[in-house]
Amino acid sequence: MRTRKHKWAVIPPTVLSLTLLFSACGGGSDDATPEAQQQPAAVDVGAASTEDAIAPVAAGAGDSAVPAAKGAAPVAAPHATGKRAAGGPAAPVAAGADKAKLPQSETATAKTTSGGLTTIDSAAQRAENDKIAAAENGATDKGVTSDSIKMGSISMHGVALGHIFIDPLVTSIRASLTALNDRGGVLGRRVSLVDCDDGPGEVTRTKSCIKKLVNQDKVFALFGITSWGSASVHSDLAQYRLPAIGTWAYSQTEWQDPYMFPTHMSMIHEAMANAHWVKNVVKPATYGMICLTSPEMQLSCNEVQKILDASGSKLVKRMDVGIAETSMSPQVLAMRAANPEHIVHYVINPATMGKFMVESAQQGYYPPKGISGNHLAAEVLGSLFGKHPVGRYWTNTTYKLWGPEMMAVMNKYARGIKGLSHHIIQASYVGVLIFERAAKAIGPNLTRDRLMAQLANGDVYSSDASMDQRFSYSKAERGGSSEHQTWNPNAGQGREFMYKYNGTNTTANPDASPNGFEPDPDQFVIYTNR
Repeated sequence: MRTRKHKWAVIPPTVLSLTLLFSACGGGSDDATPEAQQQPAAVDVGAASTEDAIAPVAAGAGDSAVPAAKGAAPVAAPHATGKRAAGGPAAPVAAGADKAKLPQSETATAKTTSGGLTTIDSAAQRAENDKIAAAENGATDKGVTSDSIKMGSISMHGVALGHIFIDPLVTSIRASLTALNDRGGVLGRRVSLVDCDDGPGEVTRTKSCIKKLVNQDKVFALFGITSWGSASVHSDLAQYRLPAIGTWAYSQTEWQDPYMFPTHMSMIHEAMANAHWVKNVVKPATYGMICLTSPEMQLSCNEVQKILDASGSKLVKRMDVGIAETSMSPQVLAMRAANPEHIVHYVINPATMGKFMVESAQQGYYPPKGISGNHLAAEVLGSLFGKHPVGRYWTNTTYKLWGPEMMAVMNKYARGIKGLSHHIIQASYVGVLIFERAAKAIGPNLTRDRLMAQLANGDVYSSDASMDQRFSYSKAERGGSSEHQTWNPNAGQGREFMYKYNGTNTTANPDASPNGFEPDPDQFVIYTNR
């Protein structure tokens, strides 16, 4: 398995093929054991949000299933490296260690930091962990030195038109890290990235990438696994005790895995929110669905059907389609015959909906109350969809579009991806910021287990106000079901946003506000529970 560095060549939207693969987010089994919610501490990774803070939730819930610590330390040191955390005797400072170059803890009172995060250390444990980091000369875990942190990512560059979807994503992660390093890194440690190409997202190659990144490249953790294989590597992450921050939630199992920290709503939850919006706003007497044949997309469509059927709307056509449909013309004909008022789509490959839109235009067909579905939030959407769906298509997405702070970073450090932002770039950007905040809160004794414990302690990480999203990794957020929603309705697993496609020029405005997308005038903020 090889790593790649990509040179970016800008491709005008007018030459994009209908097989353009936008990022899509996924779902999976939602049968995790429900847990009571935990009272979180809200922490901005950007500017303070203008929205109301997350409402208080029931106290007393446990955290995510992070490997348990032994002794006085909040979390045990990684097995793979043998590094120690506070709780045992402090090791002496290594002879000859250059203490002046070692990272120093931020000033903190017991159980809090100046940034508002709840720490996993008491003041005494923090002092002890500072000594441990000094004794190790800053090399506290694999991929960590006194002045560097090496991170990895896995990306399916071999997917159809990956140079449009994946290359900008990896470029954006590097840009976010460059911005982080320019503001001092993580307590003086500069962060670098090794990206591994798993081809078209084949599971065996995804697993090989993890093995390579751990054993050969010796990375500390991952910034995302943007691959169809992301749902199949849970045992690999556990084997290497390897955290993955900012994952794209292609699978609901990414939310259930204590080694994964998604920055995106899961597909099943998006289906719930989308269906409630259709029920509240569109109010169709009849509806149709286009669903990918993959098990997780089937589960997502089942959630849509459960909510809409209960509202009194009648399903008149459900079409299950494969990921490699060469034409959607037969499906357009079938929908014309069924004549639903509205169509909901949950298809992991957005190129399928691109074909459906173009072939619907060719046949002069469109449902009278439009089409909605998740995550075609991309600056290139207009060049794919064209005029036919304008004013009659809606897409739900995790973040508000596009965010001036994020776009300023991309314009400064990744000019080659101008006009190519999409919602997974937003998620990856927030993932880098969450890592920065959590790693700083830990202090110089940075280990994988301590990072996971910090992320899973119930704190809420908020994006800047313009993107208006927040995440927590407590059991309540990771568990629950549609019937028993333990996650917070005001956090990233419970709320997102509905945009109406209103023009073919979907490239962001100079001020980073959306162009060609408008907040739905009837219900912009949508929820999984209403």
